Amino acid sequence: MAQQTLVGVYENSNEAQQVAQELIARGVDRQQIQISAQSAATGTTSSTSTTQHEGFWASLKDAFGFGDDDDRYGYREAYRRGGTIVSATAEERQADEIATIMQRHHPIDLDARMTEWGLTDATAQAATQSRSDTGTAAAAAKRVTEGAEAIPVVREEIRVGKRAVNRGGVRVVSRVTEQPVEEQINLREERVNVERRPVDRPVTDADAKHAFRERAIEATEMAEEAVVAKDARVVEEVVVNKDVDQRTETVRDTVRRTDVDVQKLSTDDERFRPAYAFADELSADQRYRGRSFDDIESDLRTSYAQRYPNSRWEDVRGAVRSRFGRSRLDA
Repeated sequence: MAQQTLVGVYENSNEAQQVAQELIARGVDRQQIQISAQSAATGTTSSTSTTQHEGFWASLKDAFGFGDDDDRYGYREAYRRGGTIVSATAEERQADEIATIMQRHHPIDLDARMTEWGLTDATAQAATQSRSDTGTAAAAAKRVTEGAEAIPVVREEIRVGKRAVNRGGVRVVSRVTEQPVEEQINLREERVNVERRPVDRPVTDADAKHAFRERAIEATEMAEEAVVAKDARVVEEVVVNKDVDQRTETVRDTVRRTDVDVQKLSTDDERFRPAYAFADELSADQRYRGRSFDDIESDLRTSYAQRYPNSRWEDVRGAVRSRFGRSRLDA
């Protein structure tokens, strides 16, 4: 069954590692997963050898059918800026599942990032061609052959704002409690006594008025009992307020900026003087007239190694190619 390779670029290695672990858990062969990461701050790479690193880009070329390095420039640039690249090769039936897993972890949108970095297709091609021409010794330099090449000078500015944060406070809670109290009070109580006294006397006029008449006398007993009444009185107030003070705080941080150093390139550089002399001889050699540098590079490498055994062709290739083309134009 045919195999397919999918690639995702992530902001940091943690996301990439999570993608790899999830792919392995879903049955993708561990040997078919590659992770390439580089620190944007230090420029170090997780690969242990240049050959291994270049093999990674070669695998991308084989997977997508890239005709040249231009198509891979977006991945290389994201990698150079500290991104982590994950590639997974599996059978086509697993492609949709792998793509879903990679998308779940928020990969970088390369098209949007290229625009954000100010890198157009022409810039990408120029940067790729520059790497090819200058070789190992001048890998960090870009040679402008036509048009204009811009290096953005970036400077960070600090903006200090304010936000409200909760630093605690005071909660005042009122509760109702009961407390037993005692008070003493004097109460009056009446009792009616009925007494019979034996007497023996003549009926007086006062007795005659009531003699032989029916009468009823009622005596009521009265008593006092305690009556409790409660009056609520405010005896204290608890007042909650806030004091607001203004203070000045000094905020210290660091900002970054891009510094661009312009260096003059001299043809008298001792490192490239043999290369320039060698290129001038090639330009005058009738054997190479009308032939491109790429066509004769194999012969030039052998000839240069024999003439300058202590110098590496990879270190001077860019200088020879540049001088070779310029000398032919001058001729």
